[in-house]
Amino acid sequence: MTAALWLLLYGSALAWWAPPVLRRMTRHGISPHMGVAAWLATVAATLAAWLVALIMVIGATTDSIRTGAVVTLCLELFGFSEHTPMAGRIGSVVLIAVGTLTSGFVVMRIGRCLSRLRARSHEHARAARIVGRPTDHPNVVVVEADRPAAYCVVGRPNAIIVTSAAMKSLNRSQLKAVLAHENAHISGRHHHILMALRALGGTLPRLPLFATAPHRVGELLEMCADDTAVRRVGTHPLLAGLSALAGEHPPAREGLAAAGTAVIARAQRLLTPTRRHVRWRHRICLTAAITAMLATPALIQVLCHH
Repeated sequence: MTAALWLLLYGSALAWWAPPVLRRMTRHGISPHMGVAAWLATVAATLAAWLVALIMVIGATTDSIRTGAVVTLCLELFGFSEHTPMAGRIGSVVLIAVGTLTSGFVVMRIGRCLSRLRARSHEHARAARIVGRPTDHPNVVVVEADRPAAYCVVGRPNAIIVTSAAMKSLNRSQLKAVLAHENAHISGRHHHILMALRALGGTLPRLPLFATAPHRVGELLEMCADDTAVRRVGTHPLLAGLSALAGEHPPAREGLAAAGTAVIARAQRLLTPTRRHVRWRHRICLTAAITAMLATPALIQVLCHH
C-alpha cells in the first residue's frame, strides 16, 4: 500500500507541477519532436502511475477481504517507524467500489469525448468532399471562400481543405510547401495525438497537465510539420506561404491549419536555425528528463520494498 500511495502522489505531482517545467524546456521548439515526446511521456507517466496505484490498492484490499488480514501502510518513508492499519473488511469493499467506479466514470467520459471528436472530424472531411472540388493533388479539395486558409482533417479518407482565396494567393511553390506541411500532419498522425489530449483535457480540465497539454503539444506539432515541409520544399516557400495565410484560423476545432498557431514564433524559428550543439544539448536534457520521469515509479517500488 505504501508504493500505491507514493504512486498516487507522484502522478499528482506530475499533473500539477510538470507543465511549467515542460513549457520552459520546450517553448522555443529547439527539438519539437523531443518536446512532443516529453509532453506525451509526462501524460503517460501520470496516467500509468495512477492506474498502477489503483491496481495495487484493489489487489491489497481484495487479499485482505479473502484472508481476513488487515491492510497496513508503512510510514517509514514519511518519517514514522510503525505500520499503520488501514480500513477493515467493510472499508476495503468501499475502497474498491469507489476506486473502480471513479476510474470507470473517467474512462467512459474520455471515450465519449474521443468518439465525439473523431465523429466531428470525419463529418467535416466528408462535408468538405461534398461541397468542394477535387484537385490534381491527392486528398486535396478546394472550397469556395473569401479568406485564404489551408488545413487538414482526418476522415475516411483524410482531407486537406484549401479555400479558393488561398489558391489565388499562393504561387506554385508556396502551395507545394503548404500542402507538404498538411501532409506531414496526416502522415505523422498528429490529429490522433491531439484528439487524445483534448479528450483528456475535456474530461479532467482542472488538472493543469491535461488542460495545458493540447495547446502546447499543438504548437510543437506545427513545428514538426514545418520541419518536414522545409526538408521537402525549402524554407522560403513555406515562410511565404505562412505569410499569405497568416491570421486565418481553421473553421473547425478539429482542423490543423498551416497558419493557425503561433505563426510569428514559428517563422522566427525557421529564420534563425538553432546551432547543432545547442540542439544536441537540448535533446540530451529532454532525454534525461523523460528517462528520470519514467524510471521514478520503479525507484518508488524499490524504496517501498527495501
